[in-house]
Amino acid sequence: MDGKKMRRSRIDIVVKILDVAKNGVNKTAIVYRSNINFTLAGKYLNLLEKQELLENKSDKYTTTDKGKVFLQKAKELTLQLEAPIQEAKEMIPWLEVPQKVKINGSFSSCLL
Repeated sequence: MDGKKMRRSRIDIVVKILDVAKNGVNKTAIVYRSNINFTLAGKYLNLLEKQELLENKSDKYTTTDKGKVFLQKAKELTLQLEAPIQEAKEMIPWLEVPQKVKINGSFSSCLL
């Protein structure tokens, strides 16, 4: 996307954490590899443990079998959703171009 950063969705963060923890890692590894801070990591780790998608044994987080099934299904859905979006972008090149343009000293959104 032309160097612009998009915010990740919650599901993207969950998928990344589950992917990182497949072979068992500590919280620090999850923070760095998932690119989230420790506070946010704590919240997600608690949520994933409650949902039984992740387990914590001796400060090592591991994706459970249930978590691996969730991870696989999430990746499949992402691929199914990305294909039509990419096709639309190829058919309509201007589809993804909303940009901020400075007009009379203020910024406004427009299509270029």
